[in-house]
Amino acid sequence: MRERPRACRRLPAALFAPARTGSARQHGPRACRRLPAALFALLFLGAGAGRASADLTVFAGRTSTPAAPATRGAALGISLQPAGIEFEYAGTPADQAAGSPALRTGLFNLILGVPWRGGGRFRIYGSVGGGLYRQRLDTHARIGLAASTGGGVNVSLAEPLRVRLDYRVLALRGAARHRRPRRVYVGLNVAF
Repeated sequence: MRERPRACRRLPAALFAPARTGSARQHGPRACRRLPAALFALLFLGAGAGRASADLTVFAGRTSTPAAPATRGAALGISLQPAGIEFEYAGTPADQAAGSPALRTGLFNLILGVPWRGGGRFRIYGSVGGGLYRQRLDTHARIGLAASTGGGVNVSLAEPLRVRLDYRVLALRGAARHRRPRRVYVGLNVAF
């Protein structure tokens, strides 16, 4: 029987129960595939003791394509402090003169808040997620998969209102015209 992979040795053995292939037991790179699912489950089990809430954000900002057109959208999230999930829809209009295509995204994101709360008014978070995108310029349209990473801060105004400042880097798969657009936005967030 083989040892657990070196990168996995410091973690509890229960996370790396051997995978079975026929009658042989294996400890190898496959065993580490259970790690993300196990950590995700532990995160949500540990986060369950926190306060659960939902929120809606309406936002506007800019996307880094050649013309830096305005972006508008909305996000609906559920949080189990410090982690949560959200669905975000955003749209950027085309700029024919600059050759910048319209971009529409629908993304599911995992949000992880940082425990630091600057006097209770600021909440810093990071996000990672994925979904679908559609780019369109003239009669040419492309649809594909998108990945998203980023972060931001929520600033409490008066409960339940907050201002949300967010920065995202998108990775558009397939034959996208602009494969790595960046998005900066400011939004009004309402918790309920």
